[in-house]
Amino acid sequence: MAESTLTEPTILDPLADIAANAIAHMNEDHDDTVLAYARRLAGLTWADSAVVTELDADGIEIAVRGNGLTQLVRIPFEPRLTEAAQLRPKLIEMAEQMQILVPQPVESHAPSPQRDDETAQRLYNVLSTRRSFPLKALLPEPIDLDLVVQVLEAANWAPSHGKTEPWRFVVFSGEARRTIGDAFGAAYRLLNEGDRYNAEGERNQRERVWQAPVWIALGMQPSPQMPEWEEVIAFGSAVQNLHLMTSALGLAGKWTSGATAIHPHVANVVGFDESTKLFGFFYLGQPAGEWPAGKRRSLAEKIRWER
Repeated sequence: MAESTLTEPTILDPLADIAANAIAHMNEDHDDTVLAYARRLAGLTWADSAVVTELDADGIEIAVRGNGLTQLVRIPFEPRLTEAAQLRPKLIEMAEQMQILVPQPVESHAPSPQRDDETAQRLYNVLSTRRSFPLKALLPEPIDLDLVVQVLEAANWAPSHGKTEPWRFVVFSGEARRTIGDAFGAAYRLLNEGDRYNAEGERNQRERVWQAPVWIALGMQPSPQMPEWEEVIAFGSAVQNLHLMTSALGLAGKWTSGATAIHPHVANVVGFDESTKLFGFFYLGQPAGEWPAGKRRSLAEKIRWER
């Protein structure tokens, strides 16, 4: 008797009959929305154009072009669609999500100040417990991107002479991290030509982006009316604000500014023009373990009183 073989049942895609027409409709009539999906949901802020190449119950695949780069990115549907009628509501939901993830272009206004001992002590606690975490001390799981908006709002309140506000940020999360991972790898090759090149070193540069769920490119666009050193101080204050709010939210992070992280090739991939200087990246996520302790040398070593 011949042996019977069992085969896995075929899972039919509920969008199979409408996918081609839906793709054509999105690319012809909603190309601006497709581009926004790439920039805002996939994090490819450098994108100049985008077209949908595949559409199924699991998500959308988009071909993205910009800065001389071409990249395929997939935006998943969560949960997976089970019928064709769910497609339009899902696309509307994604459009609404974009509005949540991207701050609206309005001015921020400060709340009323709180001046009391409890507020001062809480501030001192945040200042003194801020820590820089190595990548191995972070969990790779995604974090709520609304928290990223909070830390960037804190950065936006840094002081700047002449109100120049020279800080600029680009946020990479999800699959968009592959873009900067590839850029780090390319920068490593450019920095280590010939005998200095090491394949494992390049691989480490490419793969380290997956150890933190969010990477923020840190750029400074100085005003020509101000001394550059003042703009650098203002920019550094913004990153300090960002780091303090990260810690206040119980998140772990670090400003990384190694040779690959500040390379001109990486700045170009991020989308910074020649007037904006890349100062590295701030990565953040949930801490993987206990919050590290800290200490400082005595203040007496660093201060002199004149009376």
